[in-house]
Amino acid sequence: MASLAVRKELVQYGIKIANAGLVAGAGGNISAREGGIVWMKPSGVAMDDMAPADLCGMELETGKQVSGARKPTSEVNMHLAIYHERPDVTCVFHTHSPWASGVISSGARLRPMFAEFVCDLGRVGTVPYITPTTQMLADAMAAKAAKCDTIFMVNHGIAALGVTMKQAYYRCVVVEDAAKSMVAAAVVGKPRFLSSKQVNDLMALEGPKHRIKMMEGVR
Repeated sequence: MASLAVRKELVQYGIKIANAGLVAGAGGNISAREGGIVWMKPSGVAMDDMAPADLCGMELETGKQVSGARKPTSEVNMHLAIYHERPDVTCVFHTHSPWASGVISSGARLRPMFAEFVCDLGRVGTVPYITPTTQMLADAMAAKAAKCDTIFMVNHGIAALGVTMKQAYYRCVVVEDAAKSMVAAAVVGKPRFLSSKQVNDLMALEGPKHRIKMMEGVR
């Protein structure tokens, strides 16, 4: 069974996500894995109104709820599917970030303008709109997670995967910041995106182990 420390940390990051304006009401969902148990936000509860005891403990292997009196998030299958696909990932943060969601759902591509987009988000990709909470969405997200660390969900939001909760949270806020910068640039002029060469140069600064396949959508 996961430790109280893991549940406390997940609750703290839920509060940070809410305070950053990345969700509204009871929207969005977050989870953290330790061993064979995945702790998830309960359904219908705001991220800044959770206590460790409210979290739902789900057995990764079977999908069975083994702890918590509340019902887990309606996106429980999406979270479990991502963990099955990515054993290196220990947390999944799904937000309804207003700026990022707006840009992603406008038909425009959210592309790198600054180094943080490349260095913090890892591999990025987009999943088209699929009805929320469905197994079809869970399957599509797992397939995308196989090669992506930050996933843009059209007409839905974003999903940030992390080796740590801090990494997943930073990915959430960097995506939102990138969307704001893109809109600001479009209002006063034309956004100037980093070229493929400039992206590769940034990736090379991190050393050979980070020279991964070019991010989807970058030209």
